[in-house]
Amino acid sequence: MTASTAHHLWSLEDTLGQGATASVYKARNKKTGEVVAVKVFNMASYSRPYEVQIREFEILRKLNHVNIVKLFAVEEIHMNPKQKVMVMEFCSGGSLLTVLEDPENAFGLPESEFLIVLRCVVHGMNHLRENGVVHRDIKPGNIMRQVGEDGRSVYKLTDFGAARELEDDETFVSIYGTEEYLHPDMYERAVLRKPQQKAYGVTVDLWSIGVTFYHVATGCLPFIPFGGPRRNKEIMYKITTEKPERAIAGVQKVEDGTIEWSYQLPHFCQLSEGLKMQLVPVLANILEVSQEKCWGFDQFFAATTDILHRVTIHIFSLQQATAHSIYVHFYNTASIFFEEVQIQTGIEPEFQKYLFQGHPLPLEPCMKVVNLPPTTPDRPIFLLSRRPEKIARYSPPLASFLRTLGPPQVKTNLSICKVLQYVYKNAGQIIPFVQNLCCLLLTDLQNKIKSSP
Repeated sequence: MTASTAHHLWSLEDTLGQGATASVYKARNKKTGEVVAVKVFNMASYSRPYEVQIREFEILRKLNHVNIVKLFAVEEIHMNPKQKVMVMEFCSGGSLLTVLEDPENAFGLPESEFLIVLRCVVHGMNHLRENGVVHRDIKPGNIMRQVGEDGRSVYKLTDFGAARELEDDETFVSIYGTEEYLHPDMYERAVLRKPQQKAYGVTVDLWSIGVTFYHVATGCLPFIPFGGPRRNKEIMYKITTEKPERAIAGVQKVEDGTIEWSYQLPHFCQLSEGLKMQLVPVLANILEVSQEKCWGFDQFFAATTDILHRVTIHIFSLQQATAHSIYVHFYNTASIFFEEVQIQTGIEPEFQKYLFQGHPLPLEPCMKVVNLPPTTPDRPIFLLSRRPEKIARYSPPLASFLRTLGPPQVKTNLSICKVLQYVYKNAGQIIPFVQNLCCLLLTDLQNKIKSSP
């Protein structure tokens, strides 16, 4: 079964999303074949006040940004001119919620993709604030993903049905939003149905952004009562309102049990420690129940822009066999870089020695970070410590195996094959095996470091 306007046609089975007042379909332009999304309002939507009905149209007409889904036109359905249709930009990658539901993202997005989400949401929200708009329903389901020709993602804010124009010093009393992402003050009235006369400001969007960023970084919601948010609403409210200052998550693991508070992102999160160090203070300051204590948008934009403007330097500590991402500004000196490395590795600046692509990388403290070679996770700067390190001995089975590789004149290919065969058969020893191989190399490298100027 199909429906159409004067310029667009769609199948009622090709649904992209559905809400209380409208459904969204994948449609095509009748003349050009261009794919678009059409938001078709149902009859229940017309029971709302007229100014509420046209609010979404008016807000989208004044917005124009790459990180906000574009409105192309407002049309009428054939045979029913009273039923309005919004013709909008189609996003081929689905919603951010769809991305998070992919099994490979069960523990959150990879760091590179998370940074794209962060950049797009911050830029989109900044455009809203410049135009005096509060969204009131920020969540992964209302952030769409467009996939460019280069395969890179662009995320766009959508669904402005709850949005309204509101300046920083104004408040509102009407309730909108999705309960898991809803500010506790609004949750109390909308979900628990408790009478209260509170007014809400633009910072309620910041709470929703905080929950969204936590969800994107970890693959799960930050506040989870036993049985889930939808089944245990009173405990959900208790967790969010009694959250200690600086805590960014709270989970109740057993029925009627205590709430376990977290002040850091979980260990399974795919983000590097370097990015976590930058992100956690932002989450702590926007996941704040008190609207008076919560950051304003100026502070939020300043902190997130600071993160996005930092250079990422990938290093690999050979002694520790650990990878690190160091976030610094391009105008910082190497001395700042040394300090950040110490924070993550514990190696003091005077003991730090660097190699890049097999060659020593001399770094003077006054050298600018912008002059460091470009790095990637696969092509890091190697960190060595001048400090004497205890070299772990091989386990007897591993030592016996290494002796079977034979004298140096044995063909390298044969030795490599034997190494791979051993690792395949002894998967449980992979990590100590690699660490011990590194130690062999380090013994020689440390001797060379001691003799180098």
